[in-house]
Order: sequence, then structure tokens, then C-alpha cells
Amino acid sequence: MHQSAHKRVIAVMMVTLIGDIPKMNVNAKKKKTTFYQSIFGLIVIFATVSIYFMVSHVFHAKHQEHKNYTTKLSKEYKLSDSDATQGHAFASRTYHSSEWEELWLANINTWQHEGICEALQGQREQMNTFMNGTCSARTDTAWCLVDDSVHQFWYNTIDGRVQIQKPNDVHSISVVARIFPDNKTIWSWFQVENISTGQITYEYIEPLVSHLRHPLARCFFVDLDDLFLVDRSYILPEFDGSRRSLLFDAGASSWNDGSGGPSLSYFTTVWKRYGVQWDHIFAWEGSTPNSTFYKTVPAEWVSKTSYYQQWISTSPEAEPFLPAIIASKTLPDDYVVLKLDIDSKQVESAIADYIMKWDKLGLIDEFLWEHHVDNYLMAPYWGDTQDMTKSIADSYTYFLMLRQRGVRAHSWV
Repeated sequence: MHQSAHKRVIAVMMVTLIGDIPKMNVNAKKKKTTFYQSIFGLIVIFATVSIYFMVSHVFHAKHQEHKNYTTKLSKEYKLSDSDATQGHAFASRTYHSSEWEELWLANINTWQHEGICEALQGQREQMNTFMNGTCSARTDTAWCLVDDSVHQFWYNTIDGRVQIQKPNDVHSISVVARIFPDNKTIWSWFQVENISTGQITYEYIEPLVSHLRHPLARCFFVDLDDLFLVDRSYILPEFDGSRRSLLFDAGASSWNDGSGGPSLSYFTTVWKRYGVQWDHIFAWEGSTPNSTFYKTVPAEWVSKTSYYQQWISTSPEAEPFLPAIIASKTLPDDYVVLKLDIDSKQVESAIADYIMKWDKLGLIDEFLWEHHVDNYLMAPYWGDTQDMTKSIADSYTYFLMLRQRGVRAHSWV
């Protein structure tokens, strides 16, 4: 708040105080108890003034902390104004954090130390709005179906209940479809400007909150913990339907199976709801033979899938190096999705660090990555794949900076 606004508040308080003094003197002559009541009134007014300035100070401190955090990120990765609007040849993209995301950006350095679930306890309204936005199908009741093609559950949009079984009072269900969130206080967004026409549109994306997977993962609903642990209903892609679509999946040993749930069946099922009919899929995994992998591929996808039994490289000097492959196989107007999840902290971090500064980053539209960092909620599952030199706040850094450079960066499971 500006200084002039503070002065107006003080003036109002002082008028109130001065106005009460004569009343206090008159009342004191009439009755002693009234005198004490007046004193109590003054104390209340002084306390109100103090609380007002305390709250104002905290608000401005948090706001400044968020600004300092963003400035730190920009300096660390040398983010320029041109980076902030980088995109494909036909459009420029500018990223905007939602209010909910800004709250987490300002506090993640504190909350990441065993305070994530506790912070969410005070964000029930935001969680309810977010969960409502992930509904894949609506019903004739307050219940909706959330479906990420691997897991399905029912969510009550009024009271926040979650259950696996279909509620008894649900009689009609809409067709399972893409999600259409549009609340800018919860969902972050890109402002996209068509370079040719100047037309501006908006693309929503899930906010960077919690520990960067489903916000409810390992928080609340203990009996459904495994459900939210690997649930991907929070991921929001975007596709205009007019471009060649290419998927590069590093860490795909099977079409229908995977430790965190299958990726290829997910991409070909859920992303189809957004109009993505993959023109070609490239997949890598070092331990699964080609013959074993192709036995899991549906017949209609065999001719569109190229699988390589290889461990991916961390350097342009060795093959297969994903950025080099993407540069050789894609065009600026292609829709390109890169998924990185090979459970090797050294390899993944090296590739992520490279593409953060890559001069061809604009070739990638969507980037999905499970960043294995020092995360107390995921420690029982990640074990020695955790990079204990990196924190959850560091993950926020990566994903935020990629988004600010125009990439729809998603935290994977």
C-alpha cells in the first residue's frame, strides 16, 4: 500500500480516538464502570491499528520476497526480455503465474521443509477449484469423474469427497473429454500472440504448487495415497490440431506398463482428447530389447513408433543426445513433446541444464520431467535416485524458467 493510503488510515484512527476522549470524560463523571469501558475501547482501537500495520507489513514482505525470487531466477539463467516471449515461428508466448502459483513461489523455500501438506490445509478453497477444473466428465449430481486413462476416481465438487466407486446417486455421465479450466487465480497461463495477425489468445497450464505432482499426492486421503501418488489428471497440454505432432519419450520400456504408470498409452489416449494424433513416436530405454518392447505396441501404432534400446547421452559428443535428435527430426512449426524420466539424476539434470540454455529450445512445445530432488514426501519411493543437492525450490526454478522461455513445462510422475 502507498504511503498516502497509510496516512489516510492513521487519520481515520486518530479522528476516532479524539472523538472518543470527550465521551470518555463525560461518562467518567457519571459512572466509574463507563470510564473503564472507554479505556477498553481505546485499547481495542490501538490494537486494531497495530494489527493492521502488522498484516500490511507481512503482505508487502511476501510480495517483495516473490519479486526477489523471480529476479534471482532471471539472473541465474540470464533470462532476457526476448526469452520471455520466445516461441515458434508463428507465435510469441508470455507466461503468467496464477495467484495460487505466486503464493507457492513466495513460500516454497519455507514450506519444502516438511510443511507442504500443512500449507495445503489452509488452501481448501484453491484445492476445490483446482480439482473441479480437472474433471474429465460431469454427471447429473455434484460428483464428477476424473480420468487420466490409468486411474479413475470420483470427486464431489461441493464437499471435496473422493472415492473410487461410482456414487449411487449418479445416473448420467457425460463423455470423457479434455479439461477446460479457465480460472486465472488457480491455473497459470500463456498469453500467445500470432505474429502474422496480432491476434492474442490464452493457453492455460497447471500451476506450480505443492511438491510438483498432483497437489494431493501423499497429503490427505491416506487410504487413496497410491492413487494421487502417480495420478496425472493435473497435467494440462495444449494443441491447435493443425500441426505435425512428434513425441520423444526417454524412459519407455513398455506401451502399457511402467513403475509410475505407462507413458505411451497415456500420451496416445489422454492427449487424443486434445486433438493430438501423433504423427510419429520416438522412444528410448536401455534395458528392454526391441522385440520385447514391440510386443506391447498396439498394431495401429507399430508403423508410427521407433524404439531404441539405448541409454541416452548427456553430451552432444555422444549418441543418442535428445536435443540433437529433436533438432534433426523436427521443423519449427511442428508440435514437439519431450518426456524425460529415466530415473538417473545425473543424466536427467545434465539434459535439463542443457536445454535451459539451448538456442533451439523453441523447437520444444511441451516438456515433461520427473525431477528427483530432496523431497521428504517422495523419499520412500525415490530412494537413491534423489539428487540431494537439489531442493523442491530448485525444481520450481527449472519449471518456472522453462515456462518463461515459452515451453509448456510439466512436472511428471
